[in-house]
Amino acid sequence: CGACVQTCPTNALTDRYRPTTRAFEREVRTVCTYCGVGCNLDVKVDGDRVAAISGHRAAAANHGHTCLKGRFAFEFAHHPDRLTSPLIRKNGELVEASWDEALGFIARRLGHIRAAHGPDAIAGISSARCTNEENYLMQKFMRAVVGTNNIDGCARVCHAPTAWGMQKTFGTGAATNSVEEIPLADCLMVVGANPSAAHPVTGARLKQAAMKGAKLIVIDPIRTKLAAMADIHLQLKPGSNVPLLFMFCQALIHNDLLDEAFIGARTEGYEEFKARIMAQDVGRLEALTGVPRAEVEAAARLYAEAGNAMAFHGLGVTEHFQGSRAVMLLADIAMMTGNLGRPGVGVNPLRGQNNVQGAADMGVQPHQGAGYLDVADPEINRLYAEHYGVAVPSGPGLKIPEMFGAAREGALKALWIMGEDVLQTDPNSCEVKFSLGRLELLIVQELFMTETCTMADVVLPAASFLEKSGTFTNSDRRVQKVRAAIPPRPGTRPDGQIVCDIMNLMGYDQGEYDPAAVLAEIARIVPFFKGITWDNIDEDGLQWPVLEDGVGTPVLHGTRFKHENGKARFMFHDYQPSPELGRLGADFPYILTTGRILEHYNCGSMTRRTPNAELVDHDVLLMHPEDGAREGIADGGRVEISSANGTTHLRVKLSEDVNQGVLFTTFHFPEIAINHLTSNIFEQVTMTPEYKVVAVNVKVA
Repeated sequence: CGACVQTCPTNALTDRYRPTTRAFEREVRTVCTYCGVGCNLDVKVDGDRVAAISGHRAAAANHGHTCLKGRFAFEFAHHPDRLTSPLIRKNGELVEASWDEALGFIARRLGHIRAAHGPDAIAGISSARCTNEENYLMQKFMRAVVGTNNIDGCARVCHAPTAWGMQKTFGTGAATNSVEEIPLADCLMVVGANPSAAHPVTGARLKQAAMKGAKLIVIDPIRTKLAAMADIHLQLKPGSNVPLLFMFCQALIHNDLLDEAFIGARTEGYEEFKARIMAQDVGRLEALTGVPRAEVEAAARLYAEAGNAMAFHGLGVTEHFQGSRAVMLLADIAMMTGNLGRPGVGVNPLRGQNNVQGAADMGVQPHQGAGYLDVADPEINRLYAEHYGVAVPSGPGLKIPEMFGAAREGALKALWIMGEDVLQTDPNSCEVKFSLGRLELLIVQELFMTETCTMADVVLPAASFLEKSGTFTNSDRRVQKVRAAIPPRPGTRPDGQIVCDIMNLMGYDQGEYDPAAVLAEIARIVPFFKGITWDNIDEDGLQWPVLEDGVGTPVLHGTRFKHENGKARFMFHDYQPSPELGRLGADFPYILTTGRILEHYNCGSMTRRTPNAELVDHDVLLMHPEDGAREGIADGGRVEISSANGTTHLRVKLSEDVNQGVLFTTFHFPEIAINHLTSNIFEQVTMTPEYKVVAVNVKVA
């Protein structure tokens, strides 16, 4: 990770960028563009080039630490593959155009489509890699200019079940506590997450706490590095989170491991919840999960008997058919044991992208506007209309999977995608490609010519995080200032400027893009941003909700939950197995689950264009050695892996980190196209894709 170089007091250690042994023209503090930890970076600049990066020592989010992506994976900003001119498709080819021509073309085509088919024939997908201000403007453009609630973002494919589940139980769909409080926890429970790879600075804090004596429980089908050092690792079958958490709740009740005072004073619905939990057949739950009840009971005791127990969860919880149900059960467990409302406890989602929390906060979702206000509520609708100065739509819009469905059916005519490569990252990518091909107009804003860009009618070259200012909100609800370290590449524009330009061109007076002014506008409509100003987040940012006096809130639910009566609500839903599990059998005998590795990030469009590609240059498939022997597959061998949706080829790594019958791979390299295999099965409520359970077959290629 390079921390040794930054820490070395004699400069005897260095790296390829020599951050401590050479002089730089200037140094700019900003926030990392990768995961949701929100690490603060000191960017060292010579001329118009980033020359090196170090972690900012005083930052609350990371205290000088970074991972090897944050510290070293910045050269994509200067890569020759960067888009530097707008492109318009003419005679089947994308050709360079001026900004005036491209924006004029977009304005005319959107205007014609809206006039001919109505505003709901247009949709937008915003980006968790963009700032709060840019995401706010994108949803404002769709609602106030186009006139539709067809706006969504990458939370749809990751943590939408977290927001839904925690809103239902606690009234607020965000982390209850902060990573800074990890040292205050006596027990740490990590569910469906591999923070050592996906959130490395938080993963390091969890490891340090465990090494200093905190008890560690890991619930994950993969034996991750964190699982290997856990006191208890519950290695369940993929797709069985809900049955396992049922067993956990039963163990708390059976062994009288409850905080009766908390349950009585601060919650409602417990007795009905208890009756339904106790009605579950524990033998059936053991069979569904593959985990003995005694192991679950030991974990429940470890969690409940701790003075402070702190839970973290990731996409291994949410990207399932019943993702929101599992989130609700994690909330139920915290309520049962009173692990809420004080430092060192709580339910804390590990957000996958740098600003996925902020994008949702800003209203990048079809049913809630900026501040999570219900767009269908007449009073809220009037509030937004007054704020924007125009009438705004009141009917819920389309979620991303519904957008693709509407495009296939011919109802959706135009789609604007800001900073998402849906052809590589969304499930069943062959069907996504077909849907995009049915559009009359596809606009993509990007840094590079991604798979999705190749299908666009207009491509707009955007600025990277190093080239623009604004704010990001990390997993802890911490709103932090992003500062431009270098100017945008010639020919590119910040995403916020692009959206302002099209808003002005289509008749809405948004003016020039000014992040500070947009933040002030946000503070006037988003209740929990009320006390945030451009100046008072200068150092460590503030954790929302921020009161008018500028005081943030590190710990939520100290005395009240966000429901009208101030109480949290126990929630129970019956277990329903994923339809994908019904495909398991002779044709598809294995379960494939997917995730990230340390060296790369998501579709890899940035990290593959840095020296990190020298460390890892391909995806691999983990397979248990006994499965390999049965299939005649050797370590390092090339295999064909198939699902009901598609086929691809990978190199195999035989490993006991997966159980028999379970396979694991990543999705960082487009040539593998692993999402050709993933299905069209979505989370029951939020329509988050089920990336974590895919029935497959594998054979020697």
